[in-house]
Parts: sequence; structure tokens; C-alpha cells
Amino acid sequence: MDKSKKSKSKKATIEENGPETIEDEKKTQTKTLLSGIIGGFETFDHEMKVGTRQRREKDEHRIAQLRNEMATMEKTLNSEITKRIEMNKSLHQFCENEIQKMVDHFESLLETRKKAMTDKIRVLTNRIQALEGKFEIEMERIPRDIEERGEKLAKMLKDFEERFEAERADRLRREAALGKALADHEHAAALRFDRERTSRENTYVELRKALEENAATRGRGDAKFQAAVREELAALRNAVALERQTREREDDEIVEALNSYTAKLQTSLKIINSSET
Repeated sequence: MDKSKKSKSKKATIEENGPETIEDEKKTQTKTLLSGIIGGFETFDHEMKVGTRQRREKDEHRIAQLRNEMATMEKTLNSEITKRIEMNKSLHQFCENEIQKMVDHFESLLETRKKAMTDKIRVLTNRIQALEGKFEIEMERIPRDIEERGEKLAKMLKDFEERFEAERADRLRREAALGKALADHEHAAALRFDRERTSRENTYVELRKALEENAATRGRGDAKFQAAVREELAALRNAVALERQTREREDDEIVEALNSYTAKLQTSLKIINSSET
């Protein structure tokens, strides 16, 4: 507000005094401005000095506070260092004591284990010596037992072979005797059959011849007699046929028996051959 009033008054003065007055006024303003600037520097310098002094005082006060704090912290640090040293000494002493206790315990435990191990080694040594003694005894006994058992087995094998050979020879002998008996029986049966057949055929021929002769001599007069003769002849023929069938059946039975014996004999021979191989 003052500046606006001054400017208005200056304008009014300038308008009243004219150009010269304006020039003087400008010079006056310049001087006033320079004086204000110079005065401002003095004020700034004064303010800078005051601010510098205040900052220095503040810094000195802060430095003093920091020194006090550092002194306090140094005392605290020294106290803590002393405490730590004492604690370290105590801890070191405690650790040494504990280590010594552990060493003593370990040495005691080691001594106990060593004694137990020594006892175990002594027991094992005794057992090993006992086992070595038993092993030596077994080494002497086992070959002797093996030799004795080998001799027993050899003797058993020899006895078995002898019994087997004797049994085979006896079986062959019995089979040969049985074969001979069957052959003899077959031959005797064949001879007996041939004799019977020859005898029956001869009897038949003789009867037929007698009948034919009787028929030739007596002729054909008596039909009843012829019928009787025919009946007798038919009966005789039937008897001969029946006897023939009986002989044939007996022959078939003999043949079947021979075939069965032959099959059994072949089976026995196969078994013997397989046993020998």
C-alpha cells in the first residue's frame, strides 16, 4: 500500500515538475536502490554472521553432547568389555572343567570298554582254541569215517551184485525149466491128442466097416434094424463130433496157455534186459 501511494505521488510530482525533475528523480531512485542493496548486503552479512555463530554454537553444543554420549558409551563399552572378559574367563574355566570331566568320563568309559573287549577277546581266543581242537579231531575222524563208509558201501554193492546175479541165474533157470515143462506138456498133449484121434478114427472105421459088412450080409430086409443101425450110427457120429469139438477146445486152451506163457516170458526177458542195461 505504501509503495503504491509513493509511486502515485512520484507520478504526480513528475507530472508537475516536468522532464528535469524526472531525470533527477531517476538518479535519486538509483541511489536509493543502490543504498538499499548495500544495506541489504550489510543485513545479509550480519544475518550470516549471526547464523554462523548460532550454527557454530549449536554444533559445539551437539559436539559436546556427542562427546558426553561417547564418554558414556565408552564407559559402558569398557564395563561390557570387562564383563565379557570376566564371562569369557568364567566360560573358559567352565568349558575346561566340563572338558576335563568329559575326558575323565571318556577315559573311564574307554578303560571299561577296553577291559570288556579284552575279556571278549580272551573268551573268543579260548573258543577258537577249542574249535581248533575239535577241528583237528574232526579232520582225523572224517577221513576215517569216509573210508569205513566207502568200504561198507563197496561191500553192500558187491553183495547186491552177487544176490542180483544169483537171482537172475535162478530166474533164468526157473524160466528155462518152466519153458521145458511147457514144451514137454505141449508135446505130450499133442501126442496124446494124435493117439486119441487115431484111436477114434480107427474105431470109427472099424465100426463103419462092421456095419457095412453087416448091412451087406443081412441086406435090406429089416427096416427096423436099419433104423436102429442108423440111430446107432448117428449117435456114434455125434459122439465122434462131440469128442472132436472137445479135443479142439482143449487144443485151443493149450494154444492160449502157450501164448500167455510166451507173452509173460517175453515180458520177463524185457525186464531182465532193462535191469542189466
